Amino acid sequence: RGQGTHAISRAVYRAGRHVNERRSRRGLNDRALRVGIIGFPNVGKSALINRLLGRKRARTANTPGITRSLQWIRVATDRTTSASGSGSGAGNRSNNNTRKRGFELLDSPGIIPSDMLDQNDALLLAACNSVGVGAYDNQAVAAYLCDRIQSLVLMGEKTNSAVAAPKWRERCIQRYFFDPLVPLSEQNIAARWGSESTDGSANTWIKFAAENKDRIPTGEDMLFIVADNTCMGDPENAARKILQDFRMGRMGPVALQLAPKTEVDDGQIYVDHAVGKDGLDVRQVVSPADMKRAVEEQERRQKEGIELRAQAAMVAAKERGLELPPVMGTSANDGEEVKEEEESVQKPAESEVGKGLFDGW
Repeated sequence: RGQGTHAISRAVYRAGRHVNERRSRRGLNDRALRVGIIGFPNVGKSALINRLLGRKRARTANTPGITRSLQWIRVATDRTTSASGSGSGAGNRSNNNTRKRGFELLDSPGIIPSDMLDQNDALLLAACNSVGVGAYDNQAVAAYLCDRIQSLVLMGEKTNSAVAAPKWRERCIQRYFFDPLVPLSEQNIAARWGSESTDGSANTWIKFAAENKDRIPTGEDMLFIVADNTCMGDPENAARKILQDFRMGRMGPVALQLAPKTEVDDGQIYVDHAVGKDGLDVRQVVSPADMKRAVEEQERRQKEGIELRAQAAMVAAKERGLELPPVMGTSANDGEEVKEEEESVQKPAESEVGKGLFDGW
């Protein structure tokens, strides 16, 4: 561990060699190379700087948000081997001086994109401890994490590849005492208690459990199974246990996203988790393009639903005799009327602008 730091230093010198070569051609003195380190919160940016320095210079902790501001940190080196080979000349002296001076690293706070199209990415960041603890719900994140890993494992079984999480199933059996890929009925486990499909009564829950006995566990099922088997039925402690095991590597190596294999590959495929009309869990594998179209279609339906509810509310208000404020329209006719009103207002002459403001001074 840590043996790759020398390769990083060599890569920095190799990538920045042209900087001082260009400065020497202009008659300028060499300067230390500058390298910026950016990334998501709590991914090891400051820890990488400390490893390159060989001592603790940047403040680190297993918590996002430790680095609050930008700071330059000097990495010095005593290596004097020329980067351009043997021989004498200004070019070699330039490279030698550059290696003696080292380079500067910019330690920066974590960066999270402000416009995430898929909010599931935010859940993945929370699962990776890249978001503050107070910004998410442990149970929701843990359930989605289990769902995500299970989907990747199922995708791997279809393609005869276990790259995403090769040891996850085995670790679930060892640590949580259940198999995440076997139907609930084969493990004598009932469907999740208090599901959205039930009203909480015993009869309804028994009926729901009977209808869903042949499905494999969902993320919420796995959360409550872990709670029953290891945390005395407490789902909050179970969520913390699942997240801690994932972050500490107790589930083995896990890849939450898969890279495309070829240039024509659309990239990672999505597994959409849905519940059918019969209450059974349905998993649909779709491409990113289909996923984008599905998201756009869902947003369109949501807007139509909002408009229908607004119209129904206006009709109900009129029937009760309530007066509602006028609604601003966005049609072309409305825009033309507003434009005509603006044109009808006479603008004051330039000589009249500000007149009377300073009277009495």
